[in-house]
Amino acid sequence: MPVSYEYILALGTNVGDREQNLARAREGIARIAEIQRVSRVLETWPILIRAQARFLNQGLYVKTPKNPSEFLMLLQSIEIELGRKKRVKNGPREIDIDIIWSSEGLVETSVLRIPHPFNRARSWIREIMYELAPETIDVEAKLEWKKIQGRSIMNIHDFAKKKEAGEKITVVTCYDHAFARLVARTSIDAILVGDSLGNVIQGNPNTLSVTLDEIIYHTKIVRKGAPQTFLIADLPFMSYQTRVEDALYSAGRILKETGADAVKLEGGSFVVEQVKKMVQSGIPVVGHLGLTPQSVLAFGGYKVQGKSVEAAKQILEDARLLEEAGVFALVLEMVPEALAQKITETIRIPTIGIGAGVKTDGQVLVLTDLLGLDPDFSPRFVRKYANLSQVVLESLEKYASDVREKNFPQEKETFS
Repeated sequence: MPVSYEYILALGTNVGDREQNLARAREGIARIAEIQRVSRVLETWPILIRAQARFLNQGLYVKTPKNPSEFLMLLQSIEIELGRKKRVKNGPREIDIDIIWSSEGLVETSVLRIPHPFNRARSWIREIMYELAPETIDVEAKLEWKKIQGRSIMNIHDFAKKKEAGEKITVVTCYDHAFARLVARTSIDAILVGDSLGNVIQGNPNTLSVTLDEIIYHTKIVRKGAPQTFLIADLPFMSYQTRVEDALYSAGRILKETGADAVKLEGGSFVVEQVKKMVQSGIPVVGHLGLTPQSVLAFGGYKVQGKSVEAAKQILEDARLLEEAGVFALVLEMVPEALAQKITETIRIPTIGIGAGVKTDGQVLVLTDLLGLDPDFSPRFVRKYANLSQVVLESLEKYASDVREKNFPQEKETFS
């Protein structure tokens, strides 16, 4: 009985007659494979190199007796036949045919990798997979594709669109290049470079000592690891509170020197003028209310905020003021769920919760917290999705043991 392979292909074109390019690609593929299902055509914005025409994308579910390497060669011949020219990476193209899923599971050769590492990060790939094979398991994330959904965030307006569509917004706080590269391969909507690096990276008891230069340094290296992901950077303590001019200078430096998409600042009515001036100057701003860590000394510790009627009213009023001033999203940290829900239902901009319940428009967690890298830190609002501290400890001790017992390095790890 002949072997049959199944694939899902993603077609893309933004040069010439895009509809005709897709039609000719389908005709060419039909000569070498049996087309089972065809997705609708999607129009998408280019990534990284934005100064080019929008793409038309389409997905095909096909069957063929050709194994992945053989099928790739045939698809590449179709691209050449249709006039694809060599251009800069991520630039314009007459036709692009990618294998985004294979019944063989994970495929890795010198010239082919299935799935592509950035599949989950691309909204059109997620839509194609949802339409053609929603029950299919992503071999890396170990999740059905129907659970890896939602439109991507590419600019500040996409935050509001997700709220309007009832789609939850996902944000993680990250501080370094290595982890940023991994986040960039997921469907996470945005990365925050938080001043919590004072606690997590520097080992300080609070965030107050973090400087503007340190935020800029960490934001730059995160941007290198995640060039496509929407990136927000914290304005650190005393970089914006003193004067409007200081806020403009600090926020301007962050955007100019790091490639961040927006800045975040803490506080309510007393930062409204700073927010207004930044927004007027073209600087996108995220607000932050509730437990604002830069005020931890004034609060007397890390305590839930807005529990009294008066405090809740003030936070709600501050949320309204920040919205009027022009913030495009609002972080709510450690406030009662009922208050977070009322704010979320009252203001038009999306709310991002951390310790604020499930009724906000999205959630943010520190990456090292959700990965369980600190065995001694387990706040109530954190869910540990892994226990990497145990993995790290076991790995380090195994390495030390292998060195002591002369089991490392072995021949395969040694040059002759």
